[in-house]
Amino acid sequence: MLPVAVGWVALAVVVVVIILFCYGIVKYYSDRHESEALPTVVTVLTLSLTLIALFIIPVDILSVSATKDKEGNFLGSIGDLENLGTNIRTLYYVLYGLIMGASFLLIPFSYFYYEEFDEDSTVRSRFIAGLKYTSFLVVILVVLFVVGIFVKPGAPTEVDYKLWVSYVLDKQDGGERSISFVIACMTLLGYLVWVTYTAYGLSAFPIGLLRGKRHVTEEASDIVSDLESTREKQREINSRYLTGKRITEADQRKVDLLKRHERTLSKRNTQLQNSQKGLARLAAVCKPFALLFGILFSLVSLFLIVCFLLSLIDKIAGSCGTACGFVISHPQLKNPIDLVLAFLEPYFPLDYIILGAIIFFIFFATLSGIIRIGIRFLWVHMFSIRAQKSPPQGLLLMTMLLMFALLTLNMQIVNLAPRYTMYGSQVYINNSTNTVEPCGLNSPQDLCTMSQIGTIVTRIQLGTPFFGVAYYILNWVFLAAFVIGLIVSIVKRKPPNVEVHEDEDDDDYR
Repeated sequence: MLPVAVGWVALAVVVVVIILFCYGIVKYYSDRHESEALPTVVTVLTLSLTLIALFIIPVDILSVSATKDKEGNFLGSIGDLENLGTNIRTLYYVLYGLIMGASFLLIPFSYFYYEEFDEDSTVRSRFIAGLKYTSFLVVILVVLFVVGIFVKPGAPTEVDYKLWVSYVLDKQDGGERSISFVIACMTLLGYLVWVTYTAYGLSAFPIGLLRGKRHVTEEASDIVSDLESTREKQREINSRYLTGKRITEADQRKVDLLKRHERTLSKRNTQLQNSQKGLARLAAVCKPFALLFGILFSLVSLFLIVCFLLSLIDKIAGSCGTACGFVISHPQLKNPIDLVLAFLEPYFPLDYIILGAIIFFIFFATLSGIIRIGIRFLWVHMFSIRAQKSPPQGLLLMTMLLMFALLTLNMQIVNLAPRYTMYGSQVYINNSTNTVEPCGLNSPQDLCTMSQIGTIVTRIQLGTPFFGVAYYILNWVFLAAFVIGLIVSIVKRKPPNVEVHEDEDDDDYR
């Protein structure tokens, strides 16, 4: 077993990579004409914090697995082990606290601060306006903290691991209960992102690579046809007023809309022609790779969905049900992700690499869903996310959605790989049978050390079973949404090679 210090060194390297990665994502999608320092810094910071909170998990697992050897004997003193656990738990709570501050303060303030920009505004007026609109969300956060302090966790008694239940719940103070409650509420909101953008992205992302875009000749023919139709409608309206009769307001509005649509079509036609001059051969060369990645990512998506389904089915028989928020005590079905990660855990950083690949895949799937669906409030479309053309407000809301989805992924990883995320490769000696057995919730609490992420998630589901039940139901909704998204992705028309929106600045065309 590698020393824990190796895990911290790996985490330090990963933190640097994450920050650079997030900066690259934000700059790639930022509108080059509207980019501003504050929204950029906030989006990079928030995305980085959320990803770092996920990438601590393998180091957390390494720290608890390193407490024992293969025979179940403790390595090191109990005091050192407790201090290490306290440090990791503190790091989790610091990161979660910063994520809460970003979601309830930094992102809303940056959004409203940018919204107040005009030629007559000052930095002071924008700052005051941003604080004014953000104060409501800060009040909500404070209320959630206060409610969390007074929420008394209820411990189910009719379970065969009630010693672990009391151990997990009794060791948290009011501050930890408060933070856990806010995390649970934010995770519940994250599930709304999970069952929409992530579910659709997991199907649309690989299917989009497989299907590709429309044939250039077909798209050009449609554009020319639309142009002719648009110009014909304009001529038909203008012909009514050849005698000098004044045009009506209704017809003038129609003409303006048709002219605007004509400019958009002309711009699309120009960009389509330009896109084929230097990149046509490159696109043809890359197409087989797109198909290859499409097949690979489709298999990964289906693999993840099967693992989610197995974990949900396993909770029916392997948990105490609604009484404890569907916390699984005796995994009966062999979940492939749990098996792979538990097998690779002694060979760190192999488990780090596999888990990191899963995290980034879900990140890009969610981002793909956001790009395809757009940022909406119910049925109202607010912003589109496109390369080099996303406004700062859109990037801030995109960051908020990704943050909630990744926060939910913390819970999902524990559901997918309960043995790996709770105890790693720990084993203990069963005195009644004199055999070495893997640690679990039914193991003696003084012989096994639960990971900090396992403790946090278990506290939420055991202490407030409502959240565990809600998460379980929403996971079924997630699977149904994936199936619907898969059907839509298959039957939906192929996307165009170039996409121009009518709200774009016409100066780009001129």
